Amino acid sequence: MAGRGYASRLSILSASALILALVVILAATGGSRAESGAVSLTPEERAWLNAHPVIKLAPDPDFKPIEYFDENGVYRGAAADHIHALEKKLGITITIVHLRNWDEVMDAFKRHEVDLLGAVAATPDRERYMLFSDPLVVVPGGIFSAREFGKPLAIKDLQGLKVAVVSNYMAHDYLRNTYPQISLDIVPDVSTGLAKASLGMVDVYVENMANATFYLQEAGITNLRLVGNTDFMYRWGIGIRKDWPMMRQILNKGLAALSEDEKSALIGRWIYVKAPPWRPSRAFVAGMVASVAGVLLVAAVSINLTLKRKVNARTAELQGELAERRRLEQELTRLNEQLEERVRERTAELERQVADRRRAEEALQQLTVGLEQRVKARTAELEASNRELESFTFAVSHDLRAPVRHINGYVEILTEELAAKECLCAGDYLARIMVSCRRMQEMIDSLLDLSRISRKELQCEQVDLSEIARQIMAEMREAEPHRRVEATIADGIRAKGDPVLLRSVIENLLHNAWKYTGRKDVAHIEFGVDTGGGETVYYVRDDGAGFDAAYAGKLFTPFQRLHTDAEFTGTGVGLATVQRIIHRHRGRVWAFSEPGRGACFFFTLNTETA
Repeated sequence: MAGRGYASRLSILSASALILALVVILAATGGSRAESGAVSLTPEERAWLNAHPVIKLAPDPDFKPIEYFDENGVYRGAAADHIHALEKKLGITITIVHLRNWDEVMDAFKRHEVDLLGAVAATPDRERYMLFSDPLVVVPGGIFSAREFGKPLAIKDLQGLKVAVVSNYMAHDYLRNTYPQISLDIVPDVSTGLAKASLGMVDVYVENMANATFYLQEAGITNLRLVGNTDFMYRWGIGIRKDWPMMRQILNKGLAALSEDEKSALIGRWIYVKAPPWRPSRAFVAGMVASVAGVLLVAAVSINLTLKRKVNARTAELQGELAERRRLEQELTRLNEQLEERVRERTAELERQVADRRRAEEALQQLTVGLEQRVKARTAELEASNRELESFTFAVSHDLRAPVRHINGYVEILTEELAAKECLCAGDYLARIMVSCRRMQEMIDSLLDLSRISRKELQCEQVDLSEIARQIMAEMREAEPHRRVEATIADGIRAKGDPVLLRSVIENLLHNAWKYTGRKDVAHIEFGVDTGGGETVYYVRDDGAGFDAAYAGKLFTPFQRLHTDAEFTGTGVGLATVQRIIHRHRGRVWAFSEPGRGACFFFTLNTETA
């Protein structure tokens, strides 16, 4: 018994030493070396900060020593020092919001009433609605109890026990999702969890080593011991709104700029992980009592052996004890054999389960391989069909051009000859034929352009869309100087993509806006960009003829037009070309309009992930 108590004490001291080493390592790691000066931000990062002048952070109000509010309402702790250091590094101001408890903090964050959380560990649940910066502090977790269990506990050993965790803390999320069979007692804060474990109201309390040791020392609790370690680490980073990836980029840049000495100072000032002090267990005390009793018994036997009058009585007593010991040894042997038999049975059962699972996995793998082969085959068929269709379209469009040119050429010759003979009716017919030829030529050229778009390899680079729009507007004004058009083109609109194809997009949309405002005395055309919804959306707006939104689905289909040639001329291929180019840039295009009130065409580009 004494040996087990000594081994338990050594285990606790070893765990404490390991945790201290981890804290020291964390103070010296995390990113490359950096100077202590200000961080250099990109123009995009500065623009983002200028667009978001108010950044709100809500800490956990009672999470010592990581973060908390002191009696004067001042934000303090290891996370607070990191936040103040980042403000200096990045040249920003973060507004601290004081809420009553962690549950209120999480509710406010989910409603976007606050933008950042001071120190939060990543879990699968949280990753659905927040982003995380690089870790500020990494600390192991511990299992604390006033009970004895005879061996170090792991998380999987907690089934059947009453386990205290703080509401919405990492241990709560992890155990609820990974070990739903464990009975959880949800408490509001660390102090309550330690108190319940100390008073025996719960069997164990799961918490990180930094908070637990801090509150144990602060509350003077001495009957709790570390009875096991968790199978996960607490990696606290700054929680960030899911729609603010640029904020995470900026904060990570600030954290990377912290020097090793700065990191050590920020962490070492607050965190000193120390295991609870060792005290003798009941097993240790029982062993000591048994040892003392044995010594006294030996002394008594020695005295009795010196007394001849008690030799026979003592011998008989010893023989009886020996017989009892043999009986106990036989009983122990029988129990050991039963235990070994149960272990063999359980081992055989587990082996059967493993074999069944392996067979199921092999069957699933075979099914997956077959499905992947079918998908690849079908994909190859579709790609071949698309190539054949594109080749056919290109060939037909190309081959049609020569006959149309011949017809047009002969019609021009006939027109000249008939004009000399003053055949007015024939001249009118020939004029109509020439108009039809020109229209067919335009349609063929449009089909060829549409086919080339699908075949052209993208050459992506940064493109100044504002400059392209100004050039196109200048060309249209030069072609029709009598038109009165007020054009508004936003400055600095840039995008990554193929410059030739993106010019075609802007050209088609602006030409449409110019054409469908042709009946306005003073027309208005606007090209701009909207970034308010977390996505960059480009648009071209006009106040021209518009269209019925119920037929918007036909806009992007080749040769489908919502206006007749008598109203507005066109081939019906321009918007189809726009859609194909946008899709090649992994974007979307859509439109909104009302008859007589103009139209607005929107599109997005997603070449950054291409």
